[in-house]
Amino acid sequence: LNIPGLIFLCILNKKQKVRCPQGWRENEDKCYYFSADTKSWSDANTFCSEQGSDLLSIRDIHERLWVRTQISTEVYWIGLNDRSREGVWEWSDGSPFLEYIAAWIPGQPDNWGDAPGEDCGQVVGSNSGQWNDENCDIENKFICKGRPGVHYFRRRRAVRHRKPGLVTS
Repeated sequence: LNIPGLIFLCILNKKQKVRCPQGWRENEDKCYYFSADTKSWSDANTFCSEQGSDLLSIRDIHERLWVRTQISTEVYWIGLNDRSREGVWEWSDGSPFLEYIAAWIPGQPDNWGDAPGEDCGQVVGSNSGQWNDENCDIENKFICKGRPGVHYFRRRRAVRHRKPGLVTS
């Protein structure tokens, strides 16, 4: 390859770089969807999965601080939960929960209230992006997180057509 050809390939490669879909925000090679509508934690988790992503898991302090700058005073579901075992917090995407980056509101998590208690995590903008545990059935906005290049679309049922002459029983 000559120099102009190499420059052309670099420009072509740069233009083909996959970005986040419209309506998603990019930060450090991740795509984030901040919902405008509200859902229960389970429905939000399902929605994110249907988009090829997960409810937000926070991996480090930089990510936690960036999210805080994005949420104003709103409350959003994140993937944090102790649904499997009370008091053992984990991320819905299976990534490890690192206690040293936790940002609980003082006195939280408290599992307040009667059954079913508070087993799902939310990030609270009016509390500087700190975390709270809440009843999973409450409807909140939510944050999905995925990678650029993943196909973000709502999964639909496949439609199967019979081939002419094919006998089915």
